[in-house]
Amino acid sequence: MLERPADMLKAVIFDFGHTIMDEMQYGHVPLRARPIRLMPGVEEALSGIALRMGVWANTKRAREAGLRQWLKRAGIDSHFTWVVTSVEAGYRKPDPRFFSYALRRCRLGKDSVLFVGNQLNTDIVGASKYGIANVWLSGPEFRSPDDTGSTGLVKPTYTISRLDQLPGLVGQLDR
Repeated sequence: MLERPADMLKAVIFDFGHTIMDEMQYGHVPLRARPIRLMPGVEEALSGIALRMGVWANTKRAREAGLRQWLKRAGIDSHFTWVVTSVEAGYRKPDPRFFSYALRRCRLGKDSVLFVGNQLNTDIVGASKYGIANVWLSGPEFRSPDDTGSTGLVKPTYTISRLDQLPGLVGQLDR
């Protein structure tokens, strides 16, 4: 287990699609028209974490305001201090320039963040290569068809199968 002094872990950052929101249900329906369907355990995870939280998302057209509107519709907007999109960053995960932009925008250091994502090939490999501790959501309900990564090639810092396990992990790291 990675050891982190309590004063170093300052934020938990989430991927958006299929980490917080079920993106598979709706196909190409625009975000603003989708019914709200949170991924299993989102509300438990968010309410169980005392640190500041954010969303770092690969998006096709959506900017911060669009994602914030969705978070508001879902009733979970008050949990998130930051929202960073690839549209505004000009780069998509796993590009290190995305992570550099997101950290600058949030005024965080890479050692003070725990990044949570469902895709090995974007979320986990990008955070790992940038030196950001990460949590891979390995449960089958979090799988995305465009995740081409394999556990043999990408080594997450931590692996959990369900989001409701995240507060316990964060609690261990924040001691």
